[in-house]
Amino acid sequence: MKSAVELVQSYRKGEQSPVAVIEEMLAAINASPLNAFITVCAEQAKQEAEAAEQRLSAGEAGGALLGVPVAVKDLVEVAGYRTTMGSEQYLENESSTDAEVVRLLRKEGAIVIGKANTHQFAYGSTGDRSDFGPVKNPADLSRMPGGSSSGSAAAVAAGLAYGAVGTDTSASIRLPAALCGVVGMKASLGLVSKRGVFPLSKTLDYTGPISADVRDNAVFLEVMSGKEPGTYTRKLDVGLQGLTIGVPQRFFTEYLSPSVANSLQEAIRAFEAAGCTVKSVEIDHIQQIYEAQQLILKTEAYAVHEAALLKGAPYIAEVKERLLGGKDTLAVDYLRSLDFQQTAIASFDTALEDVDVLLTATCGITARLLDERQTPLNGETHHTPWLLTRLTAPTNFSGHPSLSVPFLRDEEGLPIGLQLIGKMHDEATLYQVGAGLEACVSSM
Repeated sequence: MKSAVELVQSYRKGEQSPVAVIEEMLAAINASPLNAFITVCAEQAKQEAEAAEQRLSAGEAGGALLGVPVAVKDLVEVAGYRTTMGSEQYLENESSTDAEVVRLLRKEGAIVIGKANTHQFAYGSTGDRSDFGPVKNPADLSRMPGGSSSGSAAAVAAGLAYGAVGTDTSASIRLPAALCGVVGMKASLGLVSKRGVFPLSKTLDYTGPISADVRDNAVFLEVMSGKEPGTYTRKLDVGLQGLTIGVPQRFFTEYLSPSVANSLQEAIRAFEAAGCTVKSVEIDHIQQIYEAQQLILKTEAYAVHEAALLKGAPYIAEVKERLLGGKDTLAVDYLRSLDFQQTAIASFDTALEDVDVLLTATCGITARLLDERQTPLNGETHHTPWLLTRLTAPTNFSGHPSLSVPFLRDEEGLPIGLQLIGKMHDEATLYQVGAGLEACVSSM
C-alpha cells in the first residue's frame, strides 16, 4: 500500500484511479476482522471518488489529499452521518455539519471512508470498550489496539484508510499509534480546531492525525491546521546531523518492559550514529504535572457527563466507574491543578532549552490481551491503563507537541512506539527527527 503522498502522485500520473482505490478499500473494510469502523460511508465515498476522478481527467491539480481515503474517529462530526462516541446513547445522533478538521480535509480533496470505532466517549486507553464491540489490533487479533482512537489507528495500520483523524486527552492518538505500529501526532496547544468534536476534557483535549508514515503525518497536520504546504514538511529531508536529543530520566524511564527499554536504547545509539548529541535531562515537577493532569481529566469528564449519569443513561460499566471517579473532586483542588499549568509549561520549556527534542517511550508496554487490566512488569503487577498513559499525559497538560513513531518490535512481534516531544509550535523539527528515526529503522 502506498503512502497518501504517493497515492496522490500516482493519481496525477494516471497510474491509479480514485474509484478503483475506494472500491478496493471498501471491500477490504467489509472483509476485515478488526471492527475498526462503526459506520462505513460507502455511497458518499464512491461519489466523491468519481468527482475526484473527473477533476483529474480534466487536468485539475486538485488539493494535497485529492482522492485520499481517510477514517474519522466517531467522536468527530461528519455531515450526514451519525456520531456515536461508541455509545448506544447516540445511536441516532446524525451530524448536520462537518467538524472543522473534516471541512479542511475535504477542502484538500480527502474522502471520508468511514467513522472509526472508539473507546466509549474516548474515556479509556485500551480501546476495547465500545457499545459496537472492541477493536482488535492488526498485529495480533487477540490484543488490544490502544485507545481511545482505537479504530483510527487500527484502520491505518491495516491499510483500511490512508490516514485518520483521532483525538487525544491523555494518550489517545499517540498510544494506539504506538500499539498498532503507525505514526500519531498530538500537536501544540490550540493548533488544530476542536470545533465539532465531542469533548472529554476542555482543558486537555486535542485533535490530530494518525498516518502510516511521518511524511504523511506532516501533510495531514498542514491540512488539518489550515497551514501552508511546507509548514511542517520543510525539514523532512534535512537529516539529523548536529541535533541534540534530550532523554528525560526517572519518571520516563521507570516502568518500562525490557523490550521497550531496549528500543529506547537502540534509538539513542541510532541517533548518536547519525551525528546527534544525546544528553540526559530532567523535567522538574513531572510527578505533580502528571497528577494535576489526571485530576483535571476526571473532574472535567464528570462535568461533561453529569446530567446523563444522573438520568441513568446507559454506560459501559468500566467507563461509568471512571466517570464517577470525578464526582467528588473539591473545587479548590481542581482550581489549584489548573493553576499548575503554567508550571507544567515552564518545566517542559526549561527541559527543552538546550536540546532540539526530547525522546521517551510512548508507553512502557506493548499491546496487552483484550480485556487485560492487570499487567506483570519487572516483578510487580500494575493497572494496565495506568501503564499505557503515564508517559503521554503530561504534554496534554503542558501543551507541547508530541509525536509517536514506531521503532522496532518486541519478542512477540508487537510494535513499539517512541515519543518525541518538541518545543511549542515546533512541529517541523519533530517531523524532521521522526523522519530520521524512520530512516534508522529502514537501515537496521
